[in-house]
Amino acid sequence: MRTKALIIPSLTLAAGLAACGGTDEPNNTNNNNTGTQTQAVTLKFAAQVAGADFVCGQTYAGLGTRSSTLTANDFRFYVSEVALVDAAGNAAPVTLTQDGKWQYEDVALLDFEDGCGGAGNIDLRSTVEGEVAAGDYTGVRFTLGVPFDKNHQEAATAPAPLNLTAMFWNWNGGYKFLRVDGGAAGIPGWRLHLGSTTCDGDGAGHVSTCGEPNRPVVTLSSFDAATDTIVMDLAEVVADVDLTNDTTGSPGCMSAPNDMECAGYFKALGLPFGAQAAVEQTAFMVK
Repeated sequence: MRTKALIIPSLTLAAGLAACGGTDEPNNTNNNNTGTQTQAVTLKFAAQVAGADFVCGQTYAGLGTRSSTLTANDFRFYVSEVALVDAAGNAAPVTLTQDGKWQYEDVALLDFEDGCGGAGNIDLRSTVEGEVAAGDYTGVRFTLGVPFDKNHQEAATAPAPLNLTAMFWNWNGGYKFLRVDGGAAGIPGWRLHLGSTTCDGDGAGHVSTCGEPNRPVVTLSSFDAATDTIVMDLAEVVADVDLTNDTTGSPGCMSAPNDMECAGYFKALGLPFGAQAAVEQTAFMVK
């Protein structure tokens, strides 16, 4: 059953979430550094299209407002500031395992492409692993994106998974928080790249602020890490998009604030776009 989710277009996490759901009770361990009890946690993610598991290079039909086709050969995104939430609305940050490849500090990369388009790689990643304070949790919260303090750096010399230049624009714009590439409605070169825009820099690689940070915070209730999966469904992402429409010569959305094709994508992600206010997101759900 699909679980409704609440998304908050802000860098500040929401204060509370009250929900009912399952609990996960993995083995508790003692954190020798703090003396507090912790428990290992693995959060499972999946990429789907209209409820079917995403397959790199496969063509899907019946998508968007014109029931169009879509073929994707890249599907990756960053998550950060991951936390589990208890029934009282208290959030417990997940300390990510530092594996040297997929997770660095509080950032993790999810990768659902297998290099089918020649631009990605064969390695896949569908989990976020770490430790959290021992307890019973009924929800999960995370940011879709890279935190500001890590977003504006030189990707080529950054630690993995922030060293992927394919997931990076430039020092001013920073990383592509979400990257989906392929072809839509028979139009090649379709892309959905979510990232920060209208960023102010001094020309020496120092960015002070971004007018459009575009980091949605996702909160999902009725979530049991032991049994549930966090799903991003591409059909929901394009549900209010006319995939046959190309108004800029670059089909899709690259997060430009003047690209009206982005309105439908941002709506699904729970982000405001121009005069369009943010609404409850539909891209992520619990299954």
